[in-house]
Amino acid sequence: MRIVTILAAACALTACSQEPPAETSQVPEPEAFTDPRVVEIHESTVFVDMHAHPSRFHRENVETILPGEIEVYRRSTMDVVVANISSDMAYDGRYTNRDGTEVGDGRYKPEPGEVYALAADRLARLGETIERGYAVHADSPAAIEHSREKGQVAVLPALEGADALEGDIENLYRMVDNGLRLIQLIHFRNNELGHMQTWPYSPGGLTEFGREVVRESNRLGIIIDMAHANHETMMDILELSEHPVIFSHGGVREYTDHDRAVTDDEIRAIAERGGVIGIWPHGRHISDVAEMVDYIEHVINVGGIDHVGIGSDLRGISRYVVGFDEEARFHAIASELLNREYSAGDVGKVMGGNFFRVWQAVTGETVEL
Repeated sequence: MRIVTILAAACALTACSQEPPAETSQVPEPEAFTDPRVVEIHESTVFVDMHAHPSRFHRENVETILPGEIEVYRRSTMDVVVANISSDMAYDGRYTNRDGTEVGDGRYKPEPGEVYALAADRLARLGETIERGYAVHADSPAAIEHSREKGQVAVLPALEGADALEGDIENLYRMVDNGLRLIQLIHFRNNELGHMQTWPYSPGGLTEFGREVVRESNRLGIIIDMAHANHETMMDILELSEHPVIFSHGGVREYTDHDRAVTDDEIRAIAERGGVIGIWPHGRHISDVAEMVDYIEHVINVGGIDHVGIGSDLRGISRYVVGFDEEARFHAIASELLNREYSAGDVGKVMGGNFFRVWQAVTGETVEL
C-alpha cells in the first residue's frame, strides 16, 4: 500500500513547512494513566479509540501527530487510534495551511478538487507520522498483532465526512491506496452521500452516490462509520451494508436531548446488525467518568455488551469529562467498569474488543491474540 506517496503532491499545493512543529503535548507520569487490573486485561485484548484527532493534525499546521501525543496513547495501553480528517473544513474553515496561512471560521465555496486536495494533505501527515516511525499503519487487523508485540501505537486513517470524495468514487480508491481504512460518511453538512444529524435538519437518507460508497467500502474492507448521520441515512446504511458498521462517538438520548445522541431504536438497530456504538467523554454533555459509564451501561442494557466502545474525539472537542480530562485517561473508564463488577472480558470488549471484532468482520481477517 502507498501510505506516503501523496506527500509530495500535497506539498505542491501549498508550501511545505521546513521547520518541525514545536513539541507541545504534555505527557503526565505513567501512574496517572494506568490501573494494573486494566493492564492485565490489555494483555489479551486490543484497546481502541474509535474516533480522535490527535495533535489536531486535521486542522493545525503540524507535519505529523506529535510524538508526545502518541506517548499519551501508548502509556494508556491504547493499541489503535482512529485518526480522523474532517474534510468538510473546506466549507467552514478553521484550519491552517502548510504555508502558515490561517483560514478563519466562515462559509466557503471550494473549487473543484480543492476538498479532496485538502483532505489528501492531511492524510499525507498521517503517512509522515508512520514514515518517521512515531506510529505504525493500522493497515489491517493482522498488523495490530505485530504492533502490539513491539509496543507500538497504530494509527488508522479515517475520513470524518466523505465530502473529500467530491462525488467521485475514484477518489475513494485513491484514498484507500494511500492508507484510508475507515469512512464516516457525514459530518457537519449534507453532502453528496447523505444527510446530517444536527441542525439545520433536513429529511432524506443515502443518495445514490452514498449507496455506491457503502457498497464499495464493503468490497474493499473499509469500516463504515455512521456518526453524524441522521436517522434516515443510518437506517439506509444498516439496510444496505453487508458488514457491521459503527457509530463511533456520541451520547444516548435516554440521558441527553442532544442532536449527537442515539435513540434506543438506533442502538438496537446497530446492535442487531453486529455493530458498535462509541460513547464519548464530552464534558459539555457528560460530567465525569462515572456518568460516562452510565451512558455505556445504557448501551449495554439496550443493545448488549458486544456493541459498545469508546470514541474520545480527542482534540476535537473543547472540554472533557472529569477523570478523563485533557490527559486522556482511558484507564479511568475501564477502572470504573471494573468497580461496578463487570468482568475482565466484558471490560475488554468495551475498551476495544468490540471494535476489533467488527474490523475483522469487515476485512474478513481472523486474528488470535
